[in-house]
Amino acid sequence: MGCRYSIQTGHLRLDPVSWTDLEDVVRLKASAGVTGRLASGVCSRVLSEQDMMTDLMTWGREGVGMFAVRQQDSFIGLAGVQPSSTTADCHELQFAILPHARDTALSRQATSMALAFAHEAGVGRIISYVRDNDIIARQVFGGAGMSLCTEQPECCGPDILLYHSLRGAPAGNSMH
Repeated sequence: MGCRYSIQTGHLRLDPVSWTDLEDVVRLKASAGVTGRLASGVCSRVLSEQDMMTDLMTWGREGVGMFAVRQQDSFIGLAGVQPSSTTADCHELQFAILPHARDTALSRQATSMALAFAHEAGVGRIISYVRDNDIIARQVFGGAGMSLCTEQPECCGPDILLYHSLRGAPAGNSMH
């Protein structure tokens, strides 16, 4: 994807996912102990490969997507946005961190960076669905700057909360 899409802090590096990340992503998505939430949940290699193809196409088509998150050059998870399958005209923010790297602060930092990147790229509305008892995800999304919506999402059960973040699109960017 090139360096212009990479984000670096003192603790983390986020790069758009690529085929070189496939083995790490397969392990991540096969682990039931992962902290966070990805739309596809725990899945097989074939589904991970299909998700990777979707992620690559989203980056190519929209200039936003899922990032591979690394700490000291080691893959620790994913964070980023994908077009929402349930709500038109918005993207869904997701994250997943490997069990050995569980740290709410790192998850929040990666998620915050992915959220800011997507807004800066012109995505105006970003949402995330969270189980009401998922305290870690609620801390991560709230700490990343998302707000809890007061209305119950129509697509989900009573134990699902909707978080969102709204930003105006930058001038001259009509892509999203």
